[in-house]
Amino acid sequence: MRIICTYVVLFAVAYASAEKRFLNNYACGIDSTIANSIKAQLKIDEGYKTVIYRDSKGYLTFGIGHLITHNDPEYGKPAGTHVSTSRIDSAFQSDFTAAVNTFHSIFPHCSSLPREVKEIIVNMAFNLGGGLRNFHNFISAVNSHNWSKAADEMVNSAWYHQVGNRSVRLVARMRAV
Repeated sequence: MRIICTYVVLFAVAYASAEKRFLNNYACGIDSTIANSIKAQLKIDEGYKTVIYRDSKGYLTFGIGHLITHNDPEYGKPAGTHVSTSRIDSAFQSDFTAAVNTFHSIFPHCSSLPREVKEIIVNMAFNLGGGLRNFHNFISAVNSHNWSKAADEMVNSAWYHQVGNRSVRLVARMRAV
């Protein structure tokens, strides 16, 4: 009986450890260290609002740039409505995972990209969502590992002029790769 209990405990510890590793790793070789770095930058770029507000395009948003959709419990609530910290964290985690998945779907070989490029593109994917797929010349430049051309393509987009200092900083980081 004692041996069985020992095996059960060991299995539970191993399972919990594997589950923690799984939860801390994303596609594209983005581990928890890289994810935390990107998330910290996104909190700066997107801001942190505990109320529903209208973003620069007039869409209702809350938290860390979370665009409210009909699937959200906040849907239909007016600007100024308070949103809990736990809900903001949950929406941010979901949006971050979606950004990484978008990155991976556009760049299936993303694991081989430099960390800096991963951070830049996930930041862009968080902001643009699936719209990043329309950056055809940028995608081609990244796939060719032509970082200067990728930076040029970032500048040659409407996005560059819409997001202010964020785009300037991301372009400078891409040129430095």
